[in-house]
Amino acid sequence: MIADNQAGKIQYDKDKAYLFGAYLGDGCCSKYSGYCFRIVSGDKDIIERTSLIVEQLIRKKSKIREIKPNNTLLFDFQAFNKDLFMTLTSLTDKKSKIPEFILGSDKEIVLEFVAALMDTDGYISAGINKFGQQRFSLGFVNSAEWMDQFISLLRNFGVKVGKKTLKGKFRSVNEKDCYQININLRSFVEHGFYFYCQRKQSLLERYKTNVKYQSY
Repeated sequence: MIADNQAGKIQYDKDKAYLFGAYLGDGCCSKYSGYCFRIVSGDKDIIERTSLIVEQLIRKKSKIREIKPNNTLLFDFQAFNKDLFMTLTSLTDKKSKIPEFILGSDKEIVLEFVAALMDTDGYISAGINKFGQQRFSLGFVNSAEWMDQFISLLRNFGVKVGKKTLKGKFRSVNEKDCYQININLRSFVEHGFYFYCQRKQSLLERYKTNVKYQSY
């Protein structure tokens, strides 16, 4: 799956960085019906980008399915490949950590990885404050063990991140602990971070053009 360069060192490009971010966000790997990688999202462009990367890696096409659990339209992509499965699960220790190659990569690789995480489990919203001005907020929600690594990664590249907080459990007391972080929008933009998800990126572009309403 991952090619070596002439010096014999593993090379990770931006597409692979995005794939690992998508996997840690909304993706999963299962051996229930074979060595399967799967990702499901309500944003078709995320699934299309991820599927294209996977198809280029394994040189095999797979269809994107539309599913409607609880009458909500979602897009579902599955690919069966043992090398892909083993690479994703081993380098992330079964989704318990961010891969070492990400933590030690140049900024262009980190930007792609963060974009994938924000595309999947990040959020950006716009509202009106009590003064009638537009206000934007940015954050991330996940239950993963690697949240502290993610916070450190953002801070290492100049992004201001608030304290990790435990979200309330809405379904049952047995629900897995889920954490939220608030991310400073100005520092996120100034240091070159972005979304690929058009729905979210369009809000980010609106934030960038509404300078006088920027939240700090």
